[in-house]
Amino acid sequence: MVGRPRETFKMETNFEGLIQLLARHLYADPDVFVRELIQNAHDSIILRQSESEDVSGRIEIEVHPKDGMLIFRDNGIGMDEDDIKKFLSVIGSTGTGSLGRKLQAEGREAAFELIGQFGIGMLSAFVVATKVVVRTRKSAAAGALAWHNSGSTTCELYDDDKPGVGTEVILHVGPEHGYLVDSRRITETVIRYCDFIRFPINVDGKGPVNAMDAPWHRDVWHSPSEKLEAYRQYLGRRYHNETPLTVIPIDIEGECRARGALYISDRNLPDLDTTGVVDIFVRRMFVRADDVDLLPPWAKFVRGLVDSPDLLPTAARDNVQRTHSTFAFLKEQLGRLIVEHLADLARNERNTFVHINLWHHYHLKGMALVHDDFFAQVADLLLFETNRNLMSLEEYLTKNAPRPETGNKAPIYYFAFAGAAAQFYRLADATGWCVINAGAEFDEALLEKYSMYNAGRVWLQRLDATDDPAIFQRLSREEEESFRQLEANAEWALRRAGVTNIDVRMRRFAPPELPAVIILTPESEAELKLRDIVIQPWFRSQLEDVANEALERSRTRPVYLQLNATNPLVRELALLNREPVAQELMYAMYTSAVLYSRNLLTHDNAEAIHRQFLRLCGRVMGQRNDLAGLRDTVERERREALALRESHAALVARRPPHVLLFMITPFSEEYAILEQAVRRVFEREPYFFEVMLARDHTYKPGLLDNVREHMGRAHGFIAEISDLNPNVMLELGATMFTGDDRPIFSLRHQNARQEVPSDLKEKLYIPYGSPSDGVEELAAAIRRAVERDGQSSHEGIGRLVAARSRRHLSATLLRSLDVRLTDAEVSALRRICTTVEDLLTQDQAALAERTGLRPYKVNAICEMIRELADGT
Repeated sequence: MVGRPRETFKMETNFEGLIQLLARHLYADPDVFVRELIQNAHDSIILRQSESEDVSGRIEIEVHPKDGMLIFRDNGIGMDEDDIKKFLSVIGSTGTGSLGRKLQAEGREAAFELIGQFGIGMLSAFVVATKVVVRTRKSAAAGALAWHNSGSTTCELYDDDKPGVGTEVILHVGPEHGYLVDSRRITETVIRYCDFIRFPINVDGKGPVNAMDAPWHRDVWHSPSEKLEAYRQYLGRRYHNETPLTVIPIDIEGECRARGALYISDRNLPDLDTTGVVDIFVRRMFVRADDVDLLPPWAKFVRGLVDSPDLLPTAARDNVQRTHSTFAFLKEQLGRLIVEHLADLARNERNTFVHINLWHHYHLKGMALVHDDFFAQVADLLLFETNRNLMSLEEYLTKNAPRPETGNKAPIYYFAFAGAAAQFYRLADATGWCVINAGAEFDEALLEKYSMYNAGRVWLQRLDATDDPAIFQRLSREEEESFRQLEANAEWALRRAGVTNIDVRMRRFAPPELPAVIILTPESEAELKLRDIVIQPWFRSQLEDVANEALERSRTRPVYLQLNATNPLVRELALLNREPVAQELMYAMYTSAVLYSRNLLTHDNAEAIHRQFLRLCGRVMGQRNDLAGLRDTVERERREALALRESHAALVARRPPHVLLFMITPFSEEYAILEQAVRRVFEREPYFFEVMLARDHTYKPGLLDNVREHMGRAHGFIAEISDLNPNVMLELGATMFTGDDRPIFSLRHQNARQEVPSDLKEKLYIPYGSPSDGVEELAAAIRRAVERDGQSSHEGIGRLVAARSRRHLSATLLRSLDVRLTDAEVSALRRICTTVEDLLTQDQAALAERTGLRPYKVNAICEMIRELADGT
């Protein structure tokens, strides 16, 4: 029920808590009190100068670490008792604001130099101080006053003996903030917040420590270059980790006045989230560092500082009010200033503009895409990566010949995926074209915009989504038919490997070393971009299922694998059928094209390439094992061959100097007369050979080893093959297996019925009547086969005669002489003399004594042998 109030009273406030609350939570940094007290001093001096122009302002700070005390002193207007009670002791009441409004109403310039607005700056002192004393004397006042406050509702006012007009603020700093009572710390804080305060600030009698004026505060310069150099040097000192590529002076009038300087940083800024930043000053007083909202969002590579008397600071004076119209006006003007400056560089300082392109082409292109005016002025100079290094569009348009079919427009060839650079650079180099890699952000959109703005003179051609005959030449009908099966085999092999959306086309293109390239359709390109979006972690929406369904359907859309008809590997593959190695090579050409165009390296392609790589690794390992086995076999056979060569060399070394014929016959007495006939022919003149059978001498105990030794020592072979006796054929085969050129003679009687092997028909064939014929008859048959007119007619025998260095002294030869010799005498002679040359060089008397033969016999034998030898 509402009626008359029972009682009316005022709400009470814990004033001490309110002061501490405001002091500690209004200001983020404890050292902000330096800015606030210097600002108060500044405004006090401005107000005094408005009354007396001949006053030269000054601000002094004393630091007393031992006493934990800081003193701020100025020679401003000062305060009387009325001012102290009205402004100093009332939170939110500002003398600066009241006097400023009065001066502004009077049209006084000083009104625009005042900084304070809210009347709460003194609260910042209580962030660090346990007690604040303000000693002050106002001009024309009778005396000085001292105001004491320990952060409570109670404040005390004393008479004071302070000399001179001005104010002195004494802070008794609490122990938790004792680190602030440091000359170096105070000096750094003064420079940070108050560098542009126009009055000198001394710290402990040294100074001024502030610059007071920046280059933009100076109105007169000898030349524009002097002005820019001064700006550059100042920015270099303030932002010492960066070097300005270009400086943009700020001098803005209108709704929001501003001065300062922007610069384009020499730092590369690839991060998409990077923003341009500025330090904000209001009426020379620092307010905010690294503000990201005052510059346009596209100006990501711009840095600098702005000083405006018209921006409105917040109560804490660590920011400005962003909703006020002055902020939006200044932001727009700064953007205009940057665009105008870059456009001027593009027109008048090309080298500088190109240098900026190298550092910040990403952001410059973004600006050009959004701002048509900027685009119109700088598009020709924006740099693009090409197969001939970075190049502006202005230069690029001079590199390619006009295309008649487009009305002689200048072509711009490009590809849209940076990963495809390797293959399209090679294609372009081989064709003699200059091609742009438009795979970076904004590149393709900028080229499309450029071609739209210059449609009358420029023709845009995208190479990775075209089948332009100028680069992919068509084959003749006959050539198409010759490669038709290869196209079918390649598609079949790829489908077997899981690649189902490939159409294979034969084309002729350069260089011949490039076997294949992949060309996209517009649909497949759009799906690649959709795939890139879907895999992003932020893509989670109701459209995800729809997008995945679209991608699943996209597996059936074709991309084109262009096979190069001039490539040697492709031409060889055209000759192969669907054998496994051909399938692997066809798939390898596809994977090489995918790897050469990395934008196509999807998850499925990566899996397929991985599987093929493992298969190839398996093949390599299998071939390695096969090769190792072959290598072992070759090495074993090499060692065996080496052993055989060494054994053969040893056998050759053991061959006698005279010719030795190894005779091979069946083990039968039936062929004894034939043996005598062979000896009678070959062991006598004119041949002087030695005929030996395996039974004549045992070199080694084993039968086979003994035969092998005989065969190795022999210079030729005579074999009786009439009955194709297995033992004879085995030994004869072994002689033929040696592979050397020792002659082989075959004996065959007229009654033999079995067919002679074909490889023996080429050997010397010696026919005879029958093994039972007489020795003389058999010997005559043999001579008829090997001699003509008493001379050897067979090339093999002739070679043996020519190669002999000694003539064998056989028992057959000795028994044929007209000297009667016993078997013992024959043996005695042959023990001493193996060859005719041995016999003829012997001392006959000594030989007679050694053999026991009578001297006349030795003499007769030697004479007869010499006569026979000389006759041959």
